[in-house]
Amino acid sequence: MAEAARVIERVAAETELEPEQVERVLEATLGAAVASGGSDAAELAGVVVSAASAWRAQGRQLTELIEALRPQYREFPAPAALLQARRNAEARDALLGEFGGLRSAEVAELAGSRAANRAALANRWRAEGRLLAVAVGDELVYPGFQFGADGRPHPTVGAALAELRRQPGLSDWQAALWFASPTGWLGGRRPVDLLDTERDAVVEAAQREVGEIAG
Repeated sequence: MAEAARVIERVAAETELEPEQVERVLEATLGAAVASGGSDAAELAGVVVSAASAWRAQGRQLTELIEALRPQYREFPAPAALLQARRNAEARDALLGEFGGLRSAEVAELAGSRAANRAALANRWRAEGRLLAVAVGDELVYPGFQFGADGRPHPTVGAALAELRRQPGLSDWQAALWFASPTGWLGGRRPVDLLDTERDAVVEAAQREVGEIAG
């Protein structure tokens, strides 16, 4: 980083550009090399200095140089994609806000496990397909709706997960949100509300969900 700062200071001093402008130009044209202060960044600094001198000699503005060195085409996320991302984030927050989430050690505590490895039970149940775990920050959390009164995985969840996971690439977050969202296969009701009362209907809804996507 110190080398990158020296490169930026050199270009700024020799071109009369502001350091912030130089940094934007270098990052836009060389990316990570500037952040690491690599040799490519130093070489590019010389190019920028030479180009700036040539542009000034022609009476052109240095601001034009900044625009010329930036990529001509940049991709921006579409508004619909941003809206969908926001809705997805809100749905995730709502799911954990309603049902809570447990870390691996808390799963063991809920089930009354006395194993020395507090994460082993949750990991085994997940590997067996009886539970799902969602990523929250840098840790995995087990949404609370998956557990029965005895602290063990609800059998309906495991049976429905077996159907949902026939869909290639399905993430645990997608599966969790399916349980917590109204579905037409259940008359607009949520699978999570029917785990105890309509087990077969929930499993069939998961089966049909995957069939509809595959079709």
